[in-house]
Amino acid sequence: MEQETIKLLKEFGLALVERQHQFFVDETIDNTEHVPAIKRIADTAYQYLTAKGVSSEISTKVKKELINRGRELFIEAWMTPLDDGEQEELPDEEEARRTFDQLLKKRIKKIIRPPVSIGKRNPRRKSN
Repeated sequence: MEQETIKLLKEFGLALVERQHQFFVDETIDNTEHVPAIKRIADTAYQYLTAKGVSSEISTKVKKELINRGRELFIEAWMTPLDDGEQEELPDEEEARRTFDQLLKKRIKKIIRPPVSIGKRNPRRKSN
């Protein structure tokens, strides 16, 4: 794969990370939703590059750049004082970094739901 294509994919990944961060800020989604979304973006970029024959070394570098940008944005948001004035202590940058990294490593448990057949009545739905 050409260097230009790798660069383009990295730029696109960074745009996705920044858009995800803006959604995190605007919609006030929880950290436990936001950080795994950043990880999925980075993992997807890595998987795409390796599937296209890019070396693991280069793919890992792109993945790390995307995660690092997500971490930077997360810390920046963490350090922004709250508007409501209820903040008792100053934000801690190291705590922000630790929180991001812990959530990055945490495995999210999948909720397993039984399959519902199409055309059959859903037993969880109340009937009229």
